[in-house]
This record gives sequence, structure tokens and C-alpha cells, in this order.
Amino acid sequence: MRLTTTVITTCASSCLGSNIETLWYKPHYQCNGDAGSTPTEAAAFINSHLRSDSTADFVGIGEWEMTDDVPIGNPISYGSIGSVCGYASTPYTSPIVLFYRRDRWNLEKSYPPSSSCRDTVPIPNVNGSFVGPLFGATCVDKVVPGSETCCSCTFSVHEYNAGNSMGQNTGQRPWTAGLFSLKHSADVKVCVVTALFPHPLSNQTLWDLNGMGTSNPRPYSIMQYICTSILGQENCVPNENESSFVFGTHAFVDGVLEFCGDHTSGHFPIIFMADTNAGAGDFFTSALFNVSPLNGLHGVGGLKGFEPYTCCNDTSTMTAPFIGRGYNRYASDRIAVSKAALTIDKLEGGSTAPGGSLQEGLGYKCHSAEEHAPIRAYITDARISNIASPTQKPSNAKSSKRKSHLR
Repeated sequence: MRLTTTVITTCASSCLGSNIETLWYKPHYQCNGDAGSTPTEAAAFINSHLRSDSTADFVGIGEWEMTDDVPIGNPISYGSIGSVCGYASTPYTSPIVLFYRRDRWNLEKSYPPSSSCRDTVPIPNVNGSFVGPLFGATCVDKVVPGSETCCSCTFSVHEYNAGNSMGQNTGQRPWTAGLFSLKHSADVKVCVVTALFPHPLSNQTLWDLNGMGTSNPRPYSIMQYICTSILGQENCVPNENESSFVFGTHAFVDGVLEFCGDHTSGHFPIIFMADTNAGAGDFFTSALFNVSPLNGLHGVGGLKGFEPYTCCNDTSTMTAPFIGRGYNRYASDRIAVSKAALTIDKLEGGSTAPGGSLQEGLGYKCHSAEEHAPIRAYITDARISNIASPTQKPSNAKSSKRKSHLR
């Protein structure tokens, strides 16, 4: 039996007052033209947000790995910051790129800091190796960037090795960030962070009848898809310094705190866009972290939680034991903000329940296995309201109806 409901999404304040627009999208590395995937369609969707007349301020793209015959980007209108994570496994190097609108924002600094990581989109060549000496094999032994490399992983070396010892490889998880100032008002700064997180892990300790930990072969069982989905933080395996409840994010959290920090006011306001690999829509984005300001991240209208379900296009795995897994059953992709100055007025994309219908215009674009549905946010920065406004207002920022199918 299927119950169809209609959910009306409205702005906390008028969307016409929103003055920052962001998009986050993870096509996944399998968006490569194989198995019926359509990278040309995905590239057209991405590039439609990067035109000279686009209203998007910041666009984050994770795991775009199509070769350069299907390019993304518009270097005249949008600058970019790119990085990859390829620690210990160059063939599985994963990229991420953050685009920003040049006519509204000045780039104050970037992470990775090298100028060689700017105005570039890291993509593989025809042999699958990443183009350029600052990517690819250069990153096989690096999780943080040097002054002239673009290697950036969310995890520390110790975490990567610990994950392997638990039978849970973290995978290749990059992140990048930029500190931007508003043109004609340099005092208005915002720190934009994009990332791909490892799968949260849950510690399921095994006890014998005498209350002793078993050892077959270890006195615990580490499992994915439980923390952030079924059970709360108390069962999550934290990162190395317990700054996050997501194992494999030590380098990310430390890096963001340093990069977005300001000695005068503490931290610049943060716009966070990421595939967190979180499971349930009511697991708050702020609950992923244990340190300020990340544990103060908030979503639409200041609410913490009720995130859309975006992950994944999993129809290719609908065989035993994954029958019924299907479409967008996880609320993995998040856009959130910190500080009182920033408010998300409206969040578009995803479905309101696991397996529900995706919003028109924001469905799967590449039709590749494990693709994530895109999400878009309209944000108000109270500091900008009396200074400047976008050259174009979001024409589709009215209340919209979404159909959700509850099974």
C-alpha cells in the first residue's frame, strides 16, 4: 500500500529577500557514460548554474570524474577551487570542486592554499589518472595539502590505518573551502566548505553470557548504516580527537576550525555543503559534530533536522540482499549554515521521505549508479540586506509543492 502526501515548502521569510543561492550535487564517479549513464545531461545541469546570467553564488560538485570531453565550468563568470583525495590508492582518487560567482565575491583565501588548485576542475584523463602534477600519484601519501599540492582528505593517516584495522576502509574523501568577501563590502565575509564524508560507523560490542567481551576476532563489531540511521550518537565511532561523531573526519574538522577561524570574532559565518553519508532526515547536521561552530550548524529557518532524502540512485543494487533499496533512501546530502547572520530560507531537492518522489527539475541528472540528487538553498545574510542584492532574484523561489510517497 502506498500513501501519497503533498508537502508544501515555504520560506521562513520571503524567498525574494534571500541574497545567497547555493547548489550541491554529487554525480558520483560512475557518471562516466557507461551502463546508461548520461554525463552530458549532468554537465548541462551543472553548467546551467554557472552561466553569466546565473543567480547561483556557490556551487559544490563532488566526484565529477568524466573526462574533459564533457567539461563543466565557466571560468569567465565563475572561479573555482579544486582538490582530490587519493591517499594510499591512486586509482580511486576522488575529486571535489567549489565554484564561486566572480561578479559578487572576492576570494580571500582557499583550501588547498596553492594557486594551482584555483580555477581548475580536477578530472581524470582517458587513462583514469588525474590530470596535472598536483593531483594523481602526487597525493598517494598525503592527506593534507602542501604549499604546492592539491591533496586534501577528511581523515588523518592514523584514522585511515585504524579504519583498515577495523575492516572499514574510509575510502577517498576530499574536501575544499574558500573564504570570500562581498564585492564593494569587504567586511562581509563568509566561509564556504564542501566535503565528502566517510560512512558513519557504529560500534556494536559483542558480549558473552558472563558479560565479557567476545573475541571473534575482536571484542566489537563495527558496522555501517546504523549510526545516524537507526541509533543515536552514543553508538557512533567518533573521529580521532572526538570532534565529530563521524569516523574519518579528523583532518576535516581541524582544517575547518583553522581555515574559517578569525582571531577577532572567533569564526566567520560558515556555509556547509556536503555528502555526509548520514542516514535519517531527522538526524541533525549539527549532531554530526562535537565542537563549535560546527555543532551549531542549522538548516531551513534555523531548524536542525528534517533533511531531504537524496541518496542514492541505487536501482542497480536491487538484488538480494538489497531488494527494495531503490531510490534516495538516505538523507546524506546537506546544506547548513552557522552564525546568527545566516538563515536558510528555503531548501529545494530530495524527497520528504525515504524513496519518495524527487522535486521537479532536481531529480537524477546522470542516471548513474549511486548518483545523489542535487539540492539547492536560498540563504539570507542579514549583513547584506542593506548593502547589496543579487543582480537577479530567484524566479523559482516561491512556495512549491512536492509529492512524497510513503511506503
